[in-house]
Amino acid sequence: MEKNFTFKVFNKFEEKLEQDWKSLENEVKQFFFQKFIFIKTVIETFNDTKINIVVVYEKNKPIAIFPLEIKRYNQIKILQWIGTNQSDYCCPIVNSKKFVNEQDFKQVWNKILNTIKDYDIIFLNKQPEYIEQTLNPFVIFIQNTHYSKIYQTKLVSCENDYLSLLENKKFSSELRRTKKKFLENYKVIFKTLFLAKQKDLIGKILLKKNSYLKKKKIPNSLNESLINFYEKLSNLYPEKLIAGIIQADGKTIAATIGIIENKRFYYLVPVIFTEEFNSFSPGKILINYLINWTVKNDLEVFDFGIGEENYKKYWSNYSTRIFRHLNYKGAKGFIVFLIMKIYLKFK
Repeated sequence: MEKNFTFKVFNKFEEKLEQDWKSLENEVKQFFFQKFIFIKTVIETFNDTKINIVVVYEKNKPIAIFPLEIKRYNQIKILQWIGTNQSDYCCPIVNSKKFVNEQDFKQVWNKILNTIKDYDIIFLNKQPEYIEQTLNPFVIFIQNTHYSKIYQTKLVSCENDYLSLLENKKFSSELRRTKKKFLENYKVIFKTLFLAKQKDLIGKILLKKNSYLKKKKIPNSLNESLINFYEKLSNLYPEKLIAGIIQADGKTIAATIGIIENKRFYYLVPVIFTEEFNSFSPGKILINYLINWTVKNDLEVFDFGIGEENYKKYWSNYSTRIFRHLNYKGAKGFIVFLIMKIYLKFK
């Protein structure tokens, strides 16, 4: 039996959308990347897509929001999550109590696709298995492919150094010796700074990371637009966006941009500024200081973000599987679908 859900597709940001979104935000858990302000800032900064934000209602009350957009790549129109390039997690904002079975959720998703229509490919990337502690209905009810994972540390109170709690004792003892030697040879300072008050750090971190990735011939989107984006976010969330940095003898040698939200620390853009201190593993020492800092500040999760780099495994005690959904419409979409399927298989 079909439930009596109603829909509204918003092609621009307006007061009704903001009210409904923030109302749902207050009722259900979501990641920082699905906050109304985050999504709105993405669109205002990059503004290169047609937004199709779908709000699902039950008795005029919002129960789900699908922040979708259609992006044109040459002649191909792709339906995707808003902010895919700027986010580590992409998913709907959902009152999961309203979607307890496959039939209800598929009913909603099929109606959304029949309403939007103007696309060739559906490519929904970076979808977590869980939205905070709740199963993501998009992953369990719609056909997806598991392709990656995100490493996390569920934090517990620790009176001393968090290194003592790591399972890999060889790693922790080696890093403890390296850190001790580092502190003996240099005046080392760790600090966290609110990026709203240190905006110059945003550009320095992102441009340095861009330079590193270019050298490794890794495609990236760390450009002036992204700097502008983080500057806007730091103004809107002055107590949530921080930089964690390490200095040795007054020289900044390692840093990262981080976001604090819902007792979670998002570790987003780590960078090493100089190779001079590489023998002391400054990236690992920065993480060590940051995790100790998050514990002292009563946070519950240290989230390493998208990517399966080996160093994350040493710190992590938990991981979340990441999925993608690929589908098509029409003959043109089918051809692109086959090409993308082959490409993604070997990526």
